[in-house]
Amino acid sequence: MKTQERAAAEARFVRPIHKPQDEIGTQSMGSPRKAGTLTPKAIILALLLTPFLAGNNAAAQDLARGGVVPLHTIPSVQWIERVSGDMDKPGLPFVIRIHHDAGYVVLPHTHPEDENITVLKGIWALGMGPRLTMSELKPMEPGAFGFVPKNSEHFGYAKVETVLQVHGIGPFVNLPVDPVFELTDKGVLSKPSLVRPGVPTSSSPPDCFVLKMGARVRGVRGEGIVVGGLCSPANRFTQYWIQKSNGERFWATLQAVKAL
Repeated sequence: MKTQERAAAEARFVRPIHKPQDEIGTQSMGSPRKAGTLTPKAIILALLLTPFLAGNNAAAQDLARGGVVPLHTIPSVQWIERVSGDMDKPGLPFVIRIHHDAGYVVLPHTHPEDENITVLKGIWALGMGPRLTMSELKPMEPGAFGFVPKNSEHFGYAKVETVLQVHGIGPFVNLPVDPVFELTDKGVLSKPSLVRPGVPTSSSPPDCFVLKMGARVRGVRGEGIVVGGLCSPANRFTQYWIQKSNGERFWATLQAVKAL
């Protein structure tokens, strides 16, 4: 059971606008395992030289003289919209919007600088710590604010399709606490960053992905085909990215879908 001191400390990280009504799962995942032998500075430098996912390189708007950036519809294949500043430049302020499809679990990771999170659309949740423990998530509805100090291990969950607005000081890099692997049409890749493309690896666990690309499945959010996946062996957790016939996408675990 948590002590009163720990509960009070964790309460600093999320500022809801009201108490949400929904509960988010209680499953606790495995123990953490530190990834790699490179220093954090070396990893960050390498990641800053790596292109972002499709759509992430759209230039931020020039707001030097003021202005308004409306809330756009962000496609499923695009993870990040640049709003203001440059998230890649050390020491400079930035604002970005992050899109998550319904059901997406953000695996434990850290950032080299403080992260300030505001929910613009959907229902998100923030948890602190190196282990993916769903019962530790603090729900955040639109308007809620979350704060993560630099180098603090944390994770998240998008109950429905969600858009977050994140601001802070660059560089903005997502460093997984433990090795993460990605299922793609190019095979299984390693993920040095959660928001950047995977890289080839020869050490992916053979039992990470039971379902393969193109597998047809059905879950509570509908029927579709597997178009991707993420696996964290240390947390004993795998999730699949599923695309429905109308183009909509969602995330689900193996236990939440049935192969057709």
